[in-house]
Amino acid sequence: MTDVVSCKISPNIMQNLTYHIAFTDHERRLVSALEGPPKVVSKGTRLWEPDEAPRYLYSVHQGWAYTFHRTADNSEQILDIGLPGDVMGLRDLTFTAHYTATEMLTDGIVRPIPVENIHRLFQVAPRVAMALYAATARQQRTITQRLINVLSNDAGSRIAHFALEVHHRLSRSNATVGNTFTLPLTQRQLSLMLGMSEVHVSRTLSDLAARCLVRRQRQSIDILDFEELARIAHFQPERFSDTLNPALSTLDAPSLEGTAS
Repeated sequence: MTDVVSCKISPNIMQNLTYHIAFTDHERRLVSALEGPPKVVSKGTRLWEPDEAPRYLYSVHQGWAYTFHRTADNSEQILDIGLPGDVMGLRDLTFTAHYTATEMLTDGIVRPIPVENIHRLFQVAPRVAMALYAATARQQRTITQRLINVLSNDAGSRIAHFALEVHHRLSRSNATVGNTFTLPLTQRQLSLMLGMSEVHVSRTLSDLAARCLVRRQRQSIDILDFEELARIAHFQPERFSDTLNPALSTLDAPSLEGTAS
């Protein structure tokens, strides 16, 4: 069994996938061979456009990105954000074309993962493929949780839930994240993500600050009261769990060889 490619990997993508499955040394070598050379990208760089064929996934090593859809009347809907350690493009992998566009929110570093490398990986390392699927499913659940929050809750709960979601995701890959963390979204982008007007976002942030729950600064946010914020947001961190279904996590690829379908 040979490696897909030969190249060194940053720990980010390895860390992301090993949240779900503990890899063998051989599987780690396969994962480390996925990525292409690092690519420095500036704020506003498009990683892909709508209707393009998915040719690459992108692992985000530094910086933030966001995925959005532009409607026929040229209005924008922000669907998701990509943080360091995330793999962008997983949800579109099996389609013939991208439905969305993805753009860098900040300057950063990404590493492209050719789709053909993923195809070969599925053939030789089913447990790694399962970890990629687990990452995809959790990205989709995050979007679903945010949609439920937007449809079910008032403005304060929407912003509270989003602030806790981002903090939870950042803490996942960086245990030193404190109460204050970077949030490089403009007020307009927050409004597009949370289904609110910019004026409503501004008023709600002011209200949360007056209640000593959240303080928004230019490029950061400070959570002042985690417990009360979680209460008003109905935030349940276990819904973002990385733990794999035990019926899947105990599967060992070699033991499945020759098993009838």
